[in-house]
Amino acid sequence: RLPLAPTQGSVPRSFACMKRSRGADTSMSDDSLVLVTADNKSGFKNVTYDLQSRRYELRVQVGGKRKHLGAFKTAREAAVVYARTAEGKADAAAQQRPTGADAAAHAVRAAEREGLLLIPADRKDSTTGYKNVTHNVEQSGVRKYKLQMQKKGKRLSCGLFGTAEEAALAYARTPEGRADAERLRRPAPVPRTAAAIEAVQQAEREGLTLVLSANATGYKNVTVDQRKSKCQLQVRAAGRQQTIGLFDSPEEAALAYARTPQGRADAEQQQRRSAATSQPSSRPPSLPASLPA
Repeated sequence: RLPLAPTQGSVPRSFACMKRSRGADTSMSDDSLVLVTADNKSGFKNVTYDLQSRRYELRVQVGGKRKHLGAFKTAREAAVVYARTAEGKADAAAQQRPTGADAAAHAVRAAEREGLLLIPADRKDSTTGYKNVTHNVEQSGVRKYKLQMQKKGKRLSCGLFGTAEEAALAYARTPEGRADAERLRRPAPVPRTAAAIEAVQQAEREGLTLVLSANATGYKNVTVDQRKSKCQLQVRAAGRQQTIGLFDSPEEAALAYARTPQGRADAEQQQRRSAATSQPSSRPPSLPASLPA
């Protein structure tokens, strides 16, 4: 016959309190206890029936070794003991975790509760719709969505997830994700001069969108040249930063950028982000009722 309980030294400390004796209580007195089920003959994880002893054996893999935690009259008794271990509780939590559409909806609700924004993708060819999240159909298992982030010049993998929304939520919780959300939520600047107002109106007449940014001017690729008291438009082309021109206002520089192919592409990305996040960031700047004195 197999021993009804392992010796104190044969199991790790986390399992010492699970040692079975004839008088051991295996009832589910804890309402929060969840039994870990499995697709096997016993119906429970790590529980097998031994024909020789005619009991249900509980064995758990710990530290690369298979540990025997006891023999029980019923599979349920063994499952209760396993459910009380740290490993059993971790498996129970994973078992209760939502999957598929439920997991995606759960991630979206979690973002709303935490006041986070799931950052939409910048690229047109994104297959997930979320920034830094890719879908790897060849990945084994159910976690096929990968979160990758650029840090210190290196592309780092930050985990695999069952849905794109779960990966996007993980990114939204990072400092980088929060910074992206702040940029998306930032309102468009208000033009302050007649030339600036005319530039905004001209963009509307041409059907163009001024590309916003979180920099000091409020517009992408537009900076202030303090020496010349002008706004400078610079774009990166062929691996180099090139100056396109100097302008009297940020809006005039932004209009010049909006007319370029790169500016049109950035405007499309900005509009997609705005539609995905229901943020007003892609709307044209609000025009003042009158110019400041």
